[in-house]
Amino acid sequence: MRHFRLFFLTILCVFSFIDSVESHTPKFAFDSLDDVFEVTDTVNQTVYICSGQYAYAYHSVSNCPGLNNCKGQVQYTDESNAINSYNRVPCCKCWNNVSDRCKDDNPYNGGGYGGGDNSEALAIMAIAMVATSAIILSNDLYVYPIVQFGNNRFYANGADSQSDFINGIGLGFRKTFDHSALEYGANLYQTSNYYNYGNNKTFWNKLNQVSFYFNYAQEIFQNKTNEKIKIFAGPSINYLNDFGYGGLVGGRLKLFNRLSLDLRYEYTTQTNHIQMGLIFTYQKKYFWQ
Repeated sequence: MRHFRLFFLTILCVFSFIDSVESHTPKFAFDSLDDVFEVTDTVNQTVYICSGQYAYAYHSVSNCPGLNNCKGQVQYTDESNAINSYNRVPCCKCWNNVSDRCKDDNPYNGGGYGGGDNSEALAIMAIAMVATSAIILSNDLYVYPIVQFGNNRFYANGADSQSDFINGIGLGFRKTFDHSALEYGANLYQTSNYYNYGNNKTFWNKLNQVSFYFNYAQEIFQNKTNEKIKIFAGPSINYLNDFGYGGLVGGRLKLFNRLSLDLRYEYTTQTNHIQMGLIFTYQKKYFWQ
């Protein structure tokens, strides 16, 4: 009886292991023997990931249709590293039995075969129109580097995660009034995980996370500071895969007639950073006035 129990437990363990392996296997009909050898290790095999901004998945073979939309470089790593270091999930096109936790890379860009329709062109036109309107109706151009810190929440490659340090750069426009301004623009972030991803990446190639923001800056202590120094504070709303809200505080020093130095601290539910940059007044009056 005792030997029978031991034999039964052994068989049960073997079948459980086989079931766990078969539940997470590639589902391709391979084109060559090379593709077969790419997927021999189903426990912790070599997988392929795209370094593009909207890449969320890892792939079982390098010729997966899900990689046709890759806007960056296709690189290989092991499955554990893809999951834990790059926050990737299995590709829906090249893995079996992962429908509850799989994701396609940029599925709205023509599916898996790189096609497209007029919706992408219309979206680009709409963005161009909004950007043109912002330029015409604004007075200032604001360019600034960003240092973000603290246990802020952000979304790396579509997965909620934590980061202690992020570098980035921002570009925005300002519609100025007598003692206040509306600010709107975008920030490009460089995540710490992505920073170490590849040795040949430049700073610009590592900027893989984008957010959009809308601020209102109200001047304070108007009668207590030098005319060249402006202190301001106000609310801030941004979008980084989710909406965030909070506030900002900072100061502005006038350097020349149209050029100022801006230093501020911003804290929202999505961001926690300090930034310093230059504000250039490219039009004091609108061209139709």
